[in-house]
Amino acid sequence: MEKKKVSNFTLISFAIILSVGIIIMASIIKIRDKQNKNLLYAMESKIEYYAKRCYLENNCQNEITLKDLYDKNYLTVIVNPVTKEILDENTKINYFNNQIVISWSESNPAN
Repeated sequence: MEKKKVSNFTLISFAIILSVGIIIMASIIKIRDKQNKNLLYAMESKIEYYAKRCYLENNCQNEITLKDLYDKNYLTVIVNPVTKEILDENTKINYFNNQIVISWSESNPAN
C-alpha cells in the first residue's frame, strides 16, 4: 500500500486560501459592526433632533418620553435599525445644558 504524498504546492495553496478567507471574514465582521454603530447613531440623532426641537418650541417641559414626541407629531414610531424592534415608548428624554439626554432602558439596547 502506497501512501499518497501531499505536495508542497497543495499545502501552500491551502494555507493561502485559508489565510485569505480569515482576512475576508474579519473584514466583513468589522464593516458590519461599523455599519450597525452608524445606524444606531443615525437613529439617536433623529430622536435628539426632534426632542430638542420640541423643547425649543416650548411644546415639551421637563422630562418627556418617546410617546410624548409621537403624540405631538414630532416623530413616528421609531424602530431600532439593527434589531428591527420598536423602541419602548417609555424611554425618557431630558433637555439639560442645551443637550438632549436619552435614558435608554435595558429593553432598548441602543447604547
